[in-house]
Parts: sequence; C-alpha cells; structure tokens
Amino acid sequence: MTPELRNLPHIASMAFNEPLLLEPAYARVFFCALAGQLGISRLTDSVSGISLGAEQMAEPLALFGDDDTGPRPARSYQVANGIAVLPVSGTLVSKTRSLQPYSGMTGYNGIIARLQQAISDPGVDGILLDMDTPGGMVAGAFDCADIIARAREIKPVWALANDMNCSAGQLIASAASRRLVTQTARTGSIGVMMAHSNYGAALKTQGVEVTLIYSGEHKVAGNPYEKLPKDVRADFQARIDATRQMFAEKVAGYTGISVQAVLDTEAAVFNGQESIDNGLADELVNNTDALSVMRDALDKRKKITSGGNMSATTASAAATIPTVTTSDNVAENTSDAASSVTTAAAAPEQHDFSAQVTAAVAAENGRIMGILNCEEAQGREAQARALAETPGMTVESAQRILAAAPQSAQARTDTALDRLMDTAPGALTAGNPAADVGDDLLNTPV
Repeated sequence: MTPELRNLPHIASMAFNEPLLLEPAYARVFFCALAGQLGISRLTDSVSGISLGAEQMAEPLALFGDDDTGPRPARSYQVANGIAVLPVSGTLVSKTRSLQPYSGMTGYNGIIARLQQAISDPGVDGILLDMDTPGGMVAGAFDCADIIARAREIKPVWALANDMNCSAGQLIASAASRRLVTQTARTGSIGVMMAHSNYGAALKTQGVEVTLIYSGEHKVAGNPYEKLPKDVRADFQARIDATRQMFAEKVAGYTGISVQAVLDTEAAVFNGQESIDNGLADELVNNTDALSVMRDALDKRKKITSGGNMSATTASAAATIPTVTTSDNVAENTSDAASSVTTAAAAPEQHDFSAQVTAAVAAENGRIMGILNCEEAQGREAQARALAETPGMTVESAQRILAAAPQSAQARTDTALDRLMDTAPGALTAGNPAADVGDDLLNTPV
C-alpha cells in the first residue's frame, strides 16, 4: 500500500533546495525521518551513489537520540560557580518559540537571547556553550556566530564539544574565546550540503499530475515535480560553494587559522585530539572537568588583572617615597649607590603622582558615564551596565555593541511620562530593567 503523503510544505521548503550545514551521518538520519512523513521511498547519495530503500531508511531512526536508558533529556540553563552553562543541542534552526533546546532542536534566536541575558548578569563571570549538535540551517547561523564573537569581547565565552559540534555547530564554537573538546567528541564538517526531492513518479502512480504555470525563467527552478535540470543543479552548486567559502572565512577570522587550511579539511570530521591538531579546538578535557577548568582560568585572569594594578601602584610608591632615605644613606651604604641614582632620577617624573591618580579617576568616571548615558544605552540599560563594568571597554566600542543589541519591549513603548517617572526617586524599583531580568528577556524580540 502506498503511504499517504502529508502536506508539509513549510518543512519541505526549508529542507529541500536550500543549503544545509549538517554533519553527513546526521544528514542521513534527518532525511530518513522526513521520508516517512513526506512519502519519500528512496534516498540517494549523489557522491557515493549509495541508495537506501524504505526499510533501510527506517534503521537509523530506531537508535538516533537514544542511549541505554532511553531518549536523552534536553539540558536546562544553569549558573554554576559563576559560569552560565548554555546547552546547544540537536538540530540548529533559525527560530523556535523556546529559548531552551526543545524537541531535538535549538534556535539561534534562543542562543542569542540566553547569551545576552548572561552578558547582562553581574553574577556571571563567564559563559560555557555546552554543545552536542550536528549542525542545521544556514539561515541565522552566521549572525549567531557574529553575536558570540562580539560577546566574547565583554565576557569570556567558551565552547565545549560534548560530544559534538559539527558544521553549523563548528561555526558557533569557532566564535568562542576558547574551545574545549572531549576525547570522543566530533568536530569540523566545515562544508555545505543541499538536497532535492522529486515526487513526480510517486504522484503519477496516484494519478496526480501537476502543471506549473509561471512567469520568469527561474521561478520554478528546483521544483519537486521533475528531475533536477543540469543548469539548475549547477546554479545550486555555485550557491553552496559560495556558502562554504563564507563558512571558511568566518572560521578563519574567529580562530586565526588560514582560510586555505580550513578549506583543505574538505569538510572532514575530527575526533578529540585530531580537533586540536587541526586548530579547531584548544584543549582536551573530560566533560565533568570543563567547568572547573574554565573556573580556574577565570580566577587566574582575575589574579593577573588585580596583581598588575597592585604592582603598578607599589612600584610608583617605591619610586617616590624612598628617595630621601636613599640619599641620606649614600655614605653609609655604597652598595646602594646605583639604586639611589636611578630612584632619584625617576623622582622628578613622579612628583605629581596624586594629580595623575586624580586624572585617571576622572577619565574612568568619564568612560563609565559615557557608556551609561550614550544614546545607544536607552532601552539597553542592563547591557550598558555590564559594558561599563568591563575594564578597557571604550565608549565607542560599547556604542557599537549596544547598537547591535535589541531594545527591551518596554523601552520601545515608553511615553514621555514613563521616562520622566524613571528619574523620580520612587521609580527605581518599578522601572529598573534589572529588577526582573527574566520578564524583560521574554519581551525582547530576537
């Protein structure tokens, strides 16, 4: 009995005749799953020439996504020891209604929304992308990666291949500050694929004939009712070649690997140490150690930052205070003569240390207020505060980052009276966006 065809044009329009960033093994599972829903009776790999019939297509579906205890549960957002853990699992799609991984999918919009929340959270020191994805749609992938690259300039954003970040997942991981990989994780697959479906024969057996009436030579190119013409296939090939080039350039820009080296991988998939050898990962870890490894790195970073400031202050004090004492003791301790000369020579340059400190404080206050009060900060107050607290963040850089971030829904609907009330003493609790970060996030379009 011929299986009944389901009318799923929306899914078919995204799956066929569109470039996809999918790991090859998962691509087979993906199209096998669609086959049962869309009445596809055969799956053919045009490169290897392998064809799968209906029974063979059912086999990979039986095991995918399961382990010995059943289906793998989707992980939830957590903050552990100051690190925000953002799960990125399953197929990556442009938009979903859930911010979390849901029903085997993660939306790029959800990744961005959770990332922005973590960046604005003063209790978060760093962000870990916990990745287990074979990739997904091109639409939204490059924008998501660019947002991650911007975010890493504000707070450390690490990626953990646990146990896969392939294709679009590799694009996202490449944008992170540092990439961790487990010994069995799979990474890479920096390539593009596209599939075309032909329902002509199936419809004919059911007595259905489709006539396309169109205007414009390319209007029905790649339609599912006839075989793919050679010229249309060549056009599709050019499109995915261009997308692959863009993919390679992005990975190269994020990681420092040359574009040619990325292209030379020929979309290969790498395991564990191979990922490091090919420049796609930085460190091999056990997945249970990833958080502690990142926490240690963040603590060392803080120690270096605070230690550097303390050393500078101590050096300045040592250069200004001991001058008289050293000069008074020149006759008593000739071994300190060279040190005395050096210290005394440095004294004239540091005689106005207090003025320098005052100027530095004024400059820092100006930087902070410049970020908080800039036009781009309106409606993005939480992000602005996080940027202002970031050492070295200039007003110009903050303006560029804030301009790219969406405003809260409340800010876009504020009236003049609302803005006036925000400046009143009693408005702090009611009007402060930080008072309810969760609600503000849900109202933010992504």
